[in-house]
Amino acid sequence: MVVLFMVLKDDNINQSMLVSLDLRNLIPKDRPCYFIKNVVDLIDCSKANQEFRGTPGEFAYPRELLLRLILMSVFDGGLSSREIERKTRTDIAYMYLAAMEKPYTGNSKI
Repeated sequence: MVVLFMVLKDDNINQSMLVSLDLRNLIPKDRPCYFIKNVVDLIDCSKANQEFRGTPGEFAYPRELLLRLILMSVFDGGLSSREIERKTRTDIAYMYLAAMEKPYTGNSKI
């Protein structure tokens, strides 16, 4: 008589990742986030970014990052700033476009 045992995998939900994760490996190639990234890469935002360098106050996000998020939200039907903020925490394409930053609108309860 042969007895088979089921092997149960460990639940590693709280395990930290020791290697960096390339989000592009998780996003299908046909997602618009790649097109948006390539378009924004062609836009020179250096003057807009320069206005915020060395000024007092909270850190400002690079204009390229914000532009990528706004354009992606247009592809998704025009999201509010709160919805964009939420997506940077829950949607891999938005996480990729935000470079894993989490722009804060001041209104989120996340």
